[in-house]
Amino acid sequence: MITIHEPLWLAGQRLTESAFLPLPILDNSSVTWREFRILVDFFRRGDHLKSKMTGIFSPKFKHKTRVSGSAFIEFVKQHSDADVCMINPFPMLPYYSYNVWMQGEATHPGLVKRAQALLDAAGIGWNLSLTPRQNHRTLLYSNFWVATPAFWTSYVGGVLNPIACFLEAHPDSDVARSVLQETDYLVTAPFLPFIIERLFSTYLSLHPEIRAVPYPMNEKSIIDSCLTDFQRTIVAHMMPQVDEADSRESFPEELIETQRLFCSLSKKYNDVYFSVNKHPYLIDVPVEQ
Repeated sequence: MITIHEPLWLAGQRLTESAFLPLPILDNSSVTWREFRILVDFFRRGDHLKSKMTGIFSPKFKHKTRVSGSAFIEFVKQHSDADVCMINPFPMLPYYSYNVWMQGEATHPGLVKRAQALLDAAGIGWNLSLTPRQNHRTLLYSNFWVATPAFWTSYVGGVLNPIACFLEAHPDSDVARSVLQETDYLVTAPFLPFIIERLFSTYLSLHPEIRAVPYPMNEKSIIDSCLTDFQRTIVAHMMPQVDEADSRESFPEELIETQRLFCSLSKKYNDVYFSVNKHPYLIDVPVEQ
């Protein structure tokens, strides 16, 4: 059985995807943690043990991915031997970022230092500076993943839960305060959720034995996922050389530096563009009645 839950935290809120199950959030006091709190609480209750594969997807799933819930579930059924199946709503990003931390640092300056301090404090022995190239096989900028109980135990239980335990035990520490500091983002949001969503890809990079299956994307769907003409221009320019480097599993330093430049330029462009144009992900998503 494949079960995807959709969090409902507002009075009268209804599912946006009929293929998903409602997940009422009765205590929304840790709203700054965003989906991190929901994932950890779900794991601690043992709810991840009730299905062969389980996930928790936000109400903006279809709006961001342009894929229906039923279509994604059918995709998961076709890969029943996987440990985790995922769909990345931002498939354009690996063309101008080497990995999630390059893009994260460009978009949220100071994120990597805060993330490393949090991992160190929680006893997670990762060195983020050593994170390798991440492409479509491992890349995910969201919590749109469905996984087996074993994966939940190893990832949520072994990585996210220790981080939650540290933050709960040391809420006034310098590390906790730093990750809960607000970012310069489209909406009010601290560094923490942007750190957490990048841990998934980092975990996959460190565990190549995991059978992770990404939802397939072709060139058209990748270009169509771009949010601006500037982004489309960058991706179209970078796609041939980045795809070739990925196929060879060899990334020359000059290509990495070009990606770093485009990351920075993209951030500057988006800051200006979305200061006068509404970001598509900030548009309210209609719900089923």
